[in-house]
Amino acid sequence: MTKNRSAKRGAVGASARLLADQARAVQQLEAALPEQDAVHDMRVATRRLRAALRVLRLGKLDRRVKALQDALGAVRDLQLQIEWLRSRDAALYRSCRARLRAAKQALQRELRQWRSQTLPILLGAAADGSAPPPRNLSKLMRKRLKRMEERLEQARIRPSPRSLHAARISVKQVRYLVEVAKGSLPKKVTRLESDLKTLQASLGELHDVDTRIDLVKNRPALARDQKDMRKRLGKIAAAQLTRWHEQRLIDQDVKPADVMMTSA
Repeated sequence: MTKNRSAKRGAVGASARLLADQARAVQQLEAALPEQDAVHDMRVATRRLRAALRVLRLGKLDRRVKALQDALGAVRDLQLQIEWLRSRDAALYRSCRARLRAAKQALQRELRQWRSQTLPILLGAAADGSAPPPRNLSKLMRKRLKRMEERLEQARIRPSPRSLHAARISVKQVRYLVEVAKGSLPKKVTRLESDLKTLQASLGELHDVDTRIDLVKNRPALARDQKDMRKRLGKIAAAQLTRWHEQRLIDQDVKPADVMMTSA
């Protein structure tokens, strides 16, 4: 009985540390906004925070954090487009700069919501011990891995912008789940981390090109250049998807005994 109470207290302590650490990681980047690297880093930090919320069964707060992540994403995407368009098309460059101003205003609204409501709730849950004990991760990990495998296979067979984007989302979800729960996962899962980063980068580059193709669809020369780029990047992504398929890099045999949040 004493041992069980001690284990429960340790699990609650692990919950509090995970929640507080991930929330503060987002908070600490706010001062540097809207500098490009800070926008990117804060967006990544919100993804890790959302992964932690899934681990801690705090899905009711996910919508609030996702709203901030989406606002950061809108600013980041336009920053990248502006950087690319700077020496290529003056009219589109000006248009994107106007859209960026609106996106920054939307981001400020979400940041006010974050500061006044979401962050206090997160830190309060961590401080008063109301964060639930970490869940057994085996079911969550198996579910995420299964969905990722299905989407990777769909993207391999029919590599459309839509299927590749869906695969990219699943890769990111698994990657950040692995990152936040690394200390509690078996090696057969954590060893995927490097491969997940590589695949995410390739699919991300492909997604950026697809976005630019749509952006310059009325600029024949720019569109042609980006379509050629897409063919080259598509071959790289296809090779990586084939490797995942042939080498069976995903091992879904994650047993409950293998995966449990620790208090360390």
